[in-house]
Amino acid sequence: MSVDKTTAASSSASYRFFERRTSITITPSDLRYIPIMLGLLMSVTIFEGYDATIFHLCTPYIAKTFHLDDLSIGAMASIVRLGGVFSFVVTMVADRIGRRPVVCATVLLYALFTLMTALSTGLVSFTVFQSLTQMFLWAELGVAVIIICEELPDQWRGRGVAFINLVGLLGVVAAGTLYGPIADSRFGWRGMYLVGIAPLLVVALLRRNIRETKRFLALSRSEVKVPMWQELTTNFRTACRAFRGPYRYRLLLVAILCNSVGLISAPAVTFFSLYARRDRHWSAPEIGHTVVLAYVIGTLGHLSSGLMLDRVGRKFTTSLFYVLGAGAIFMLFRTTSHHSMTLALIATIFAFQGARTSTTTYSAELFPTEIRGTCYGLTVQMLGQISGLIAPVAIGALAQSFGGLGNAVSAFALGPLIGAIVVIVFAPETRGLTLEELAPSAH
Repeated sequence: MSVDKTTAASSSASYRFFERRTSITITPSDLRYIPIMLGLLMSVTIFEGYDATIFHLCTPYIAKTFHLDDLSIGAMASIVRLGGVFSFVVTMVADRIGRRPVVCATVLLYALFTLMTALSTGLVSFTVFQSLTQMFLWAELGVAVIIICEELPDQWRGRGVAFINLVGLLGVVAAGTLYGPIADSRFGWRGMYLVGIAPLLVVALLRRNIRETKRFLALSRSEVKVPMWQELTTNFRTACRAFRGPYRYRLLLVAILCNSVGLISAPAVTFFSLYARRDRHWSAPEIGHTVVLAYVIGTLGHLSSGLMLDRVGRKFTTSLFYVLGAGAIFMLFRTTSHHSMTLALIATIFAFQGARTSTTTYSAELFPTEIRGTCYGLTVQMLGQISGLIAPVAIGALAQSFGGLGNAVSAFALGPLIGAIVVIVFAPETRGLTLEELAPSAH
């Protein structure tokens, strides 16, 4: 891959000018504000963990309420996930009106559509409201990460993002703990959604203390204002332009890897609770406690993957977690005993967390600075979600012809194995190389 030196130098100079123009000074007041900011933003991953877990746990009850077969459940789950893909559009608005208005508005809209989900009267309304919930939740998460990256000192940035991700476990634990007593009460699955409304409103009230990032304020004062629709159109064209550049091969590579991860997570999240409850006759408390245990232990997948990436290498670590995920998801839906299913679910979550960490690392390393965010959005948030959209409805459609839900889900374990082969054959080893060595200017 050849890069014109003059153009590359010009691009590099432009980027250095951008850094100087938006550089900020951290004051003692900023240091006092940072813990407050993190505290106000960490709710997004707590509710993300809670929301994903209750959707996971309540699937049997939702299916019973709306009289759904496996195909309908899969189709519903796919449409709900589609909302997360469209969150990219909401996140783009933060480049126009600011980070603070978006992160404040999305939590209110998320609360509104969570309430509407609990009050939904049919499958169509439930699916639409849940899809909108996911759109604003994932947009809130994206803008929260942007705020952290723009406000924290360079040496704290990674730890700030890691902290936000790790506290999501609190939402998982809360959902698993509440699931047993609420799901079997007269409030049912609707109560699981209603219980989160009051905390969301408290968060929305407290977020008035969030301030706009200094970097955005510096840019907004120096840039010429244009109509919002024109700026959003320009941003979209810039994103699409990456497919015609020298990194289109890497875009395809990362998108394939993200979809391989999706073939671990989508079946587990969508069908485990239904499979355990209906086909293996688990009680609601048993499912709730097992899911909490699996996520608590599975969080170690993040830590294990992070250590191995830097000590062993990207190719080995990524392919290893993909293979572990394939074996774990296969065993989860083929085994029958309570003990073996519990171990298989722990292994599945552990492998998924590790695979997501290693894949995200690749996603950030393989592109140059000036298009890194755009390429991340295209591969991880948009193209990388295809398997998560297709897998649930495909599994639901194949369940009967494959002789049961467990057989249909286990067949999709082939996906992560394909991902492991792609990593071994096509992915570069990036350990020990600088970002500039890995990805020169895209121009």
